[in-house]
Amino acid sequence: MSSINTNVAAMAAVRSLNLIGSEMGKTQQRIETGLRISKANDDPAVFTIAQSMRADLKGLSAVIDSQSFGSAALSVARDAATRISNELATLKQTITQGQQQGLDPATMNAQITSSLNNIDAFANSATFNGVNLINSAPGSLQVLREIGGTVTTITGSDMTSGAGGLNLAGLTVTQGAHQIAFDSTLQISDGAGVTVTVGATTFVYEFNDNASLGGSAGPNTVVRAVEMTTTDSPMERLGSLIQAMAQDGINAGFDDNGNIIVNNASGVANGGSGTSTVTGATVSQIGGATGAIARVNGAIASSGNILSMLGSALQQVDGLKEFSIQLRDSLKEGLGALVDADLAEESARLTSLQTRQQLATQSLSIANQQSQSLLSLFRG
Repeated sequence: MSSINTNVAAMAAVRSLNLIGSEMGKTQQRIETGLRISKANDDPAVFTIAQSMRADLKGLSAVIDSQSFGSAALSVARDAATRISNELATLKQTITQGQQQGLDPATMNAQITSSLNNIDAFANSATFNGVNLINSAPGSLQVLREIGGTVTTITGSDMTSGAGGLNLAGLTVTQGAHQIAFDSTLQISDGAGVTVTVGATTFVYEFNDNASLGGSAGPNTVVRAVEMTTTDSPMERLGSLIQAMAQDGINAGFDDNGNIIVNNASGVANGGSGTSTVTGATVSQIGGATGAIARVNGAIASSGNILSMLGSALQQVDGLKEFSIQLRDSLKEGLGALVDADLAEESARLTSLQTRQQLATQSLSIANQQSQSLLSLFRG
C-alpha cells in the first residue's frame, strides 16, 4: 500500500541510520580511549574484574616503591659497612706496626684514634631518608613483600667503635682482649658461671643442668643458661659457653692453649650476679700486640657478620623487587587482554560503518522521494 501519511521505507531507513550512528559512537569511543570496555555498562562482569586488577596494580606500585626504598637504604648501609671493614684492616696493620721497635707509641696510638674516628664517621653518615642500620642507635627497616601488607623486617646492628658496637673504644697498641685461662683444677659445676660486659649490658652465663637459674636479671643485666649434662667434659661445657656468647654477638673462641679469648667485651669476670665462680678459671686482659690484635680481630669478625647480614638482606629485597615488577607486568598484560581494544579491528569496523551510513542516507533519500512519485498518478 502506498500512503503519504505513513512512509514505512523512510522509517526503516531512519532506524538503520540511528543504529549505525550508535555503533559508530561506540567504535569512536574505543578508538579514542583504546579500551574495549571502559564503562560498567559495556560488560559489567569484565569491568568489575578489571577494576579489581587496577587496584592490585596500584598496590603493587606501592610495594615496588617500598622495595626500592629498602634496597637503597641497604645499599647505603652495605657501602658504609664495607668502608668500616677496610678501616679495620688498616687498624690491624697500624697495631702490628706499633709493635716495631723505634716507632713512637704515641704516634701509633694517634693513628689508631684517627681510624676509630673514621669508623664512627662512616657508621653515622650511613643514613638514607632517615634510616641508619649501622650507627650507635641502629633502627630497623620494614620492606613490603606483597600487596597483602606482609613485611620483611631487617634489624640494624651497631658498627660504631664504642661499647655496644665493635667495642674498640680506648684501643691502643698495647691494650688487648680478655682471656679466661684454665688450670688443672678446672671444674665446672651447676650454678657456676662467668660475666661479660658489652657496653651498658651485662651478660651472666650460668651453667645449668636443667635446674632453675640461680641469678635474676636486673636493669641492663641478662642471665643466660648454658645447658650441660653430667656426661659433658669440661671442654664441651666451655664450648657451649662460647656458643651462648656468640648468640649475643660476643666474639669469643679457644686459642692454641685451650684458653677462651673474648675479643669484643669491655669487661669479663669469673662468677657474679648470683653465680658461683668456675673453679680453676682465671680472667685477665692480654697486653701487647697479641691482645690488641685479638681485639681488632674480634671487631673484624663482628663486621664480617654484619656485612653478611646486610648482603643477604639486600639480595632478598632485590629478589622481591624483581618478582614484584614481573608480577606487575603480568597483571598489566592480563588487564590489557580483558579490556583493551583491537585498533586494527576497530578501524575496519569504522570504515564499514561509514559505508553503511552512506548507504542508509541514500536509502532514506530514495524513501522520501517515493511520496513525490504518487503525484504522477493524479496528473491528467
